Amino acid sequence: MPHPFQLTRRQFGLGLAGLAGASALPLRAQDKERIVVAESQGFSWAIPYLVSSNNYWQNHGIEASTLQFTSGRLAFDAAIAGKAQFATSTDSVVGLAGANGVRAVIVAEFTRLSSGMSVAARTDRGIDTPADLKGKRVATPLGTSGHFFLSRYLSLFGLTPGDVTLVNLRGPDAVTAIAQGNIDAFAWGWDSAQKAVADADGKVRILPDDGLESVFLSHYSLTAAEDTVAKNPALVEKAVRALLDAERFYLSNPDEAVALVAERTKNTIESTKEGLDKIKVGVRLDERLLDDLVLNGEWAIEAGLVKQQPGEDLRKLYRSLIYTDALRAVAPERVTLV
Repeated sequence: MPHPFQLTRRQFGLGLAGLAGASALPLRAQDKERIVVAESQGFSWAIPYLVSSNNYWQNHGIEASTLQFTSGRLAFDAAIAGKAQFATSTDSVVGLAGANGVRAVIVAEFTRLSSGMSVAARTDRGIDTPADLKGKRVATPLGTSGHFFLSRYLSLFGLTPGDVTLVNLRGPDAVTAIAQGNIDAFAWGWDSAQKAVADADGKVRILPDDGLESVFLSHYSLTAAEDTVAKNPALVEKAVRALLDAERFYLSNPDEAVALVAERTKNTIESTKEGLDKIKVGVRLDERLLDDLVLNGEWAIEAGLVKQQPGEDLRKLYRSLIYTDALRAVAPERVTLV
C-alpha cells in the first residue's frame, strides 16, 4: 500500500473536518463553474487523477474538463497560456519559470518522491555503472523535473551535465529512441524506464540510484497563473478541497485507488502498486518545498536556462510563488511555511 506523509490521526482528522460540507449534493449543471485542468502523465499524479476519475470537482460546484500532456512542463505551459485554469506540475518547472520572471504559483503540493525517476541505459554501450554515462548521449525533456533530476543524479556519482551530451526528447520519444539505439540512455519517470526495459529485449537496464534521496526530492503540485489566483481565490480554495477529497479516498480505499490509477496510466495493477509504493502522498505546503524551489532556481541559473539573473533573492522570489491562503483556509495545520 502506498504510504502517506506522516500525519498523526488527529491531524488527519482535522484536515478532513474542513471537508464536512464537501459531501453536499452537487449543484445543478447550469450553476457549475466550468474550468479546464492541464494534467501530466504517470503514477506520481495519482491524486489529481482521482479527482478527475471520481469527479470530486462536482462536490464543489465545478465542471472540469482535462487536457493531457506528457510532462508537467507542457501542462504548466498550457495554464500560463490561458488554456487551463490549473496545471499539475513539479517544483522544477515552477523553479525554472520563476527564475525567468514567469509569475505562476503553487497552490498545493499533493505528492513528493525521490525514487520516482530513473536512468535507463543501453546494455551494449559500455554503461555498467552511473559513472559510465560520461561521454554518452543522454536524453531528457529539457526544462523539466527530468532535466533537474539528471543533473542531481550525475552529481551523486561525480559527474556534471557537461560530462554527457544532452538530447532533448519527451519521455515517450526517449523510450522509442533507446530501443532503436539512437541514444545511449535517458532520464525520466520510473514507469518509462520500466517500459524501456520491457520493450528492448534485454538491451536496456535501469542504473542504480543508491543515495538519491540525499540530493533529490521532487514535489508534485497543483499550479496556476498568478492572475487566476488573484481574480478567483474562491475557485482555488475549491480546487484544494477537491485534492483533499482525493487524498481521503486514496488512503481509505487503496485497492480502488490503485485500480483507477492503473486504468488512467494504462499499466498493470502490479506495476501501479510498485510505482505508488515509491510516493509520499500528502496535501501540504512546507519549508522543504521552498528549499527545493530555491535549489531548482540555482540549478537553472547555473545550467544557463535563465535569460536574465532574477532581481531579488531567490528565497524571497519563490516564497511569493507559493499561495498559502486556500490551503490555510481549508486545513491550516497542513501549512507550515512561514
